[in-house]
Amino acid sequence: MKARLLQWMLNISSTVLGGQLLVALLSPIDRWLLLKTTGLVSISGLGTPTLLLTTLGHKTGQPRTTPLMYLSDTHQPVILYVIGSGGGRPLMPAWILNLMANPKVLVTRDGITQNYQARALTNGQYSAVWQRFMTFNPGFRRYQDRLTRSIPIIELAPRATQAQGLPAVDRLG
Repeated sequence: MKARLLQWMLNISSTVLGGQLLVALLSPIDRWLLLKTTGLVSISGLGTPTLLLTTLGHKTGQPRTTPLMYLSDTHQPVILYVIGSGGGRPLMPAWILNLMANPKVLVTRDGITQNYQARALTNGQYSAVWQRFMTFNPGFRRYQDRLTRSIPIIELAPRATQAQGLPAVDRLG
């Protein structure tokens, strides 16, 4: 039952209207739930791995938190990948613009917040991870087919702040 409901939600979200609904309505509710429970409760808890990504706004410098689906690296599970589909909307998601301006981010998942460094994947790395995202949700291909922009895939790797004498979770700046 849970798997069927997840598949139904993924199919709906890959349509133009469903993608808009996802971004406009469900994402803010999911963000609130995830923030209140430090990443433990989510609308997308139907089998979609979800994290909270906190970036600094590229215009304001203020922290901005976004719930995102993620995949773990198959060889190094501490490395995470997120996809900038923006629900199939034509504009680049704001969180992508934010981490392009400052790649130091915070990631909250399973109730734990840690420092990460973000970078966009390119070429061969991109293709391999793109295929994994397609396997999880074929709707991403529908997004890409109707967009004029590329859908970025971002690698999130832990930052070793403790070795540098900084607290376990530092500020983003």
